[in-house]
Amino acid sequence: MRNIIIIFVVLIFSSCTSTKKIKTPNGLAEIKYLEINNTKQYVLIRGKDVSKPVLLFLHGGPGASATALLRKFNSELEDHFTVVYWDQRNAGKSYSKKTPKEEIRVAKYIQDVDTLTAYLKNRFNVEKIFLVGHSWGSRLGLYAVQKNPENFIAYVGIGQELVSYEGELISYQYSLKKAKETNNLKAIKELEEIGQPQSGDYTKMYKNGFWGLVKQKEWLLKLGGERYERTNYTDWITSIWFSREYSFFDLIKYGKASGFSAGNIIYDPDFNNIDFFKEIPAVKIPVFFISGAYDYNTPWELVERYNNMLQAPKKEFIKFEKSGHSPVFEEPEKFNNEIIRIFNSVKDK
Repeated sequence: MRNIIIIFVVLIFSSCTSTKKIKTPNGLAEIKYLEINNTKQYVLIRGKDVSKPVLLFLHGGPGASATALLRKFNSELEDHFTVVYWDQRNAGKSYSKKTPKEEIRVAKYIQDVDTLTAYLKNRFNVEKIFLVGHSWGSRLGLYAVQKNPENFIAYVGIGQELVSYEGELISYQYSLKKAKETNNLKAIKELEEIGQPQSGDYTKMYKNGFWGLVKQKEWLLKLGGERYERTNYTDWITSIWFSREYSFFDLIKYGKASGFSAGNIIYDPDFNNIDFFKEIPAVKIPVFFISGAYDYNTPWELVERYNNMLQAPKKEFIKFEKSGHSPVFEEPEKFNNEIIRIFNSVKDK
């Protein structure tokens, strides 16, 4: 009986969420649910001085909110920026089981970025904001700066998505190579059964479709092509669970949101066969790309090649030697310093 009571108390406690107060004269720590294109979306805004530049972070997925991890690993940025943590449509605390699958479309997310950007510019009376995108969010980021460059001071892409087929081919080849190097017979068998990608269409890229892609990514993580010296996400899941802004029940929603969003976005033709080498050969604002040396989810070689060919007023490729797909969380101190350095290099331009 005592154990049951303890579990009950823990669950009740973990269902309550808040955000730590900021005790500075011009500070802000605010949780809001905004109506964004007919959907209710969670936005957390924090900064020690709201006169500081606005930084909007676009998380990955779709459906994989980064709010809890950003608060744990990257809260230092709140000293230098007014940081906007956003759970995109149907992600994290924005998840709703009533969301129609037809709402999980690339065009909808692009509209959401436009709407939130307009809100932030008006709310904080600024002409431009600083945009940072990770993984899927990096795809949204490049779309945003291509479409409305006047809205942004600069853009930073982390684990930048660029080209569907070639990226997945490199990812698959890396997995199979590592499986053979380690003589992992189970991995070799399953990867050879999956077969290498045949197109950029995620619904039929492998012999067994989307689940082949999922299985390949599972092996990529286990074989060292997703995280540096880590083969699971246990530590990050724990961080989300014990986040002040997230509850145990939010963690359950997190899983549902990720599965629903990722499982439905692949049926959107706009999601498949992207090739930013052809579609976005030039941008009008400064851009920076941060990749991990162990990133074979969105292979760093492709990002470096894209940076070399991209036409932009200022550009830079930065490689983190002890990171995989998520330098923002794998080398957070270095990442935070880079973001501050990058902004200082463009703020007066």
